[in-house]
Amino acid sequence: MSDDVAQALAFIESATLNPIEVGLYSRAADLPRGRDRGKCLGEPGQDGAATIGATLVSVLANLTGQNRTDVANSLEFASRYAAHEAGADDHTAAYWTEFKKCILRLGWFKQEDQWSKDFIDGQTTGAENFSDYVIDNVRGDPLYSSPEKDVIIRALQSPRSQAEKRAFFRRFTAGGDKGSFGVSSATVTDGALAMRFSAFTFSCNAVVDDYLIFNIKNIKADVGKKIIDSIRRQLDHKLDQAAGDYIDSVDI
Repeated sequence: MSDDVAQALAFIESATLNPIEVGLYSRAADLPRGRDRGKCLGEPGQDGAATIGATLVSVLANLTGQNRTDVANSLEFASRYAAHEAGADDHTAAYWTEFKKCILRLGWFKQEDQWSKDFIDGQTTGAENFSDYVIDNVRGDPLYSSPEKDVIIRALQSPRSQAEKRAFFRRFTAGGDKGSFGVSSATVTDGALAMRFSAFTFSCNAVVDDYLIFNIKNIKADVGKKIIDSIRRQLDHKLDQAAGDYIDSVDI
């Protein structure tokens, strides 16, 4: 066993995760899938999407079933780890910093990492809501390929008309006058599983109860954006809880 794998397994063994609220957010559609979170990201040969904690992750069709499981397990583990470590700061840069640290300790390799700051004035931004703002940001981001942009945008647009899907995502993303969520895409490039991740933190002058549809025309918000661009090295661990409490599929 390599030192890298040994270190990842030791971290997984020692990490404390935010507890699952058993059964409360389970999805009947997920029960036949057993414990494989990858199934929430759809079948190989098809684009897929799911919400995992505060992350809306999209995968391209070329991911195998094992790839999808690796992505889903990594993101849920990091989400629950960051929630425990950040505590009350779960909608701030502190949460996403812990999230990033966990992803890297699980064996993903960082290629690029940066924070940027922005400011939303709802009367001038042109976006109707926060997800429109994120869509515009992703659409103009040169780091995302055209196929990645397409699948992320479809994944962001789809839950806006599905109250149950939004309710699941809201639990992890809304915190009064602050909130955050991440968007991620995963694909296989030259035989390597690659994941690109952007996290958005919002500090608003109004209470926001739903970051997918809340109208931002008359509010102001400070926005922080974090970019993590990673390629998988090794993850030899599967979470021991059934899918459903932190992950929910999205139809795109």
